[in-house]
Amino acid sequence: MKEIPDKSIDLIVTDPPYGLNYRSNRGAKTGNLKDYISNDKFTDYIILLEEIRKVFDRIMADNSEAYVFCGGGGGGEPVLAYAWLEFKEAKRFKVKNLLVWDKEFVGLGWDWRFQYETIFQLQCGNGLNNNTDGSNRANILKCKNVIPQAGEHPTEKPIGLIKQILKAKPSKIVLDPFLGSGTTAVACKSLKRDFIGIEINPKYIEIANKRLKHVQQEMFV
Repeated sequence: MKEIPDKSIDLIVTDPPYGLNYRSNRGAKTGNLKDYISNDKFTDYIILLEEIRKVFDRIMADNSEAYVFCGGGGGGEPVLAYAWLEFKEAKRFKVKNLLVWDKEFVGLGWDWRFQYETIFQLQCGNGLNNNTDGSNRANILKCKNVIPQAGEHPTEKPIGLIKQILKAKPSKIVLDPFLGSGTTAVACKSLKRDFIGIEINPKYIEIANKRLKHVQQEMFV
């Protein structure tokens, strides 16, 4: 991230850890071992939020937007509130909206089981122009969740969800600094968009590279 020039990125779409110390029921390959999300403790999250704010303040272009996933409640800590308060401290960008991703199916648990996640829309300046009529676009995005199989990323986002954001927001380049198994990169390549993806876990880098090799670009973008 330090190598990215100031005010050079006009669209960020990313899914950082939520500070929930999440452990997947399906992500492991063998036995009873399960995959934890790296750096996902609540104490990690508080530090991470400040770093995200500082870096985004520096690298976002004068007219740009960022979409940051932030979970759907639960977990014992008010992570959404912490994120909102941290982002309000930004010097250059502001919280424009809070989108809701409707997964169209309830998750595990009982008594008001979780069916959504939130996505912060952060904006610098006037943001990005729309290639569709923004007045008809709702802030609830509907897309079925990805159910991870053994060995896959435990919180992979659906390609269709990321495409909904990308198609609404034309940009010169897309950045995902928490790339995971590469969904943002796959969506960008499919839509013929330039992108930068950064991921700390070698396992998921390998998965992302394999996925990118098999991407078919859409004929009409």
